[in-house]
Amino acid sequence: MSTIDTEFAVRTDAGASWALYAGEGRSLLRLALPIALIALVNMGMSVTDTVMVSMLFGADALAAVAVGSDLYSIIFYFCAGTLGGLAPFYTAAVTRADTASRAKLERMGWVMVALLALLSVPAVWFAPAWLEYLGLERGLLDEGAGYTRSMALTLIPMLGVTFYRTILTAAEKPKVFLYVTMAMLPLNAVANYVLMMGAGPIPAFGPTGAGLSTLLVAAATLAALLFVARRAAAAIPATAPASAPVEHHGLGAVLRVGLPIGVTMLTETGIFLAVTLYAAVLSAADVAAHTLTLRLSGILYAGSAAMLQASMVRMARAATLENAAIARAVVTSSLLISLSAGAALFALMAVSAEPLAVWFFDSSTAGVAAAKVAVGLLLLLGLLELIVYPGLAALGLLRGRKDTAATMTFKLVSYWGIGAPLGIWLCEVQNLGVTGLWIGLVTGAALTTSLTMWRLFSR
Repeated sequence: MSTIDTEFAVRTDAGASWALYAGEGRSLLRLALPIALIALVNMGMSVTDTVMVSMLFGADALAAVAVGSDLYSIIFYFCAGTLGGLAPFYTAAVTRADTASRAKLERMGWVMVALLALLSVPAVWFAPAWLEYLGLERGLLDEGAGYTRSMALTLIPMLGVTFYRTILTAAEKPKVFLYVTMAMLPLNAVANYVLMMGAGPIPAFGPTGAGLSTLLVAAATLAALLFVARRAAAAIPATAPASAPVEHHGLGAVLRVGLPIGVTMLTETGIFLAVTLYAAVLSAADVAAHTLTLRLSGILYAGSAAMLQASMVRMARAATLENAAIARAVVTSSLLISLSAGAALFALMAVSAEPLAVWFFDSSTAGVAAAKVAVGLLLLLGLLELIVYPGLAALGLLRGRKDTAATMTFKLVSYWGIGAPLGIWLCEVQNLGVTGLWIGLVTGAALTTSLTMWRLFSR
């Protein structure tokens, strides 16, 4: 081959590689954007519930509702993570155009929904009886009992909704779920008001009405998704008997992937809840600053969590195709996008921390003190995002390879074994208050990201 031919071949290979990397980047963003929007819409529903309960019934009612809401969230995230174990298997079946495997996985998913509901619903339903032994005030538990039991029933349709969200994301069709979710946002607000305040023959349920509204919206969402799924299934020839039994070894394989994801999500949710509970006994300035930072972190988390899911799906596809070039493109594109997003958020928080804190709090002595603490916390939040974005992308890539047990251990050790003790020491011994707790969170995140990256590239 001549020198000219060799140079042409090199340039052609480079052009093909660039096209592959750019294509993977576009695919990741197309998948991640609607997933992030879904999370923000769901957050909008939660904020609507909080604001309406507080405005209509006051702080005491909000505190009573918060107990049931937090417990529901903890259990739901564990269940959602466990169902997430279906995703890499379902993506593989979609990539192979294997409708028989898709049908089996869908039946398996409904079995998992039923099992998780049997375990989780009683835990939330009877929470007012057993939470008292953990030191919670009996009066608070009684006031929120109706809401808590409504949320227990909500787990049943929400697990079905989560199952559909999982398989739609795995099939790279999250827009269907986004449209359904957006349609439910106004229904949630109207149902909240009607069920809390009453209208015509509908009695006023008070704060319990917020839980009943959530149950209604979850049931309506599941009904809409069932309708969409039925129409889609009618267009695909049946390749497996609808009554075929679920294979136990197949269910076991999915649970081996899903249960560590559930524990990982429980670890993340639990550490932030623990910081919130710990911060509640600190100064008013600490509590106020932490509340602002935590609310903003929830919004920012939508993007990094979306990249996690998008990376998982695209890696599962590459693994199924057994194409090393595509796999490299997925890894590189995912990490580059995540690093860029994390760096952009860090820069944004560095510039806006002080103006945002000053704008959010008033000019009173207490407000000035809270703003001063908040500036430091917002800078730590920016650093956290810089660390977490590539870490969650790497976590998604490993999940796409069905590698979930090791990363579960990384999070448990990093957050609870190192980050939490460090945060408490800085808070109590070094007198850093809530800032010390957030330094512990950032440290836990940094260790988790480092170990996850090591796992990704070592394999």
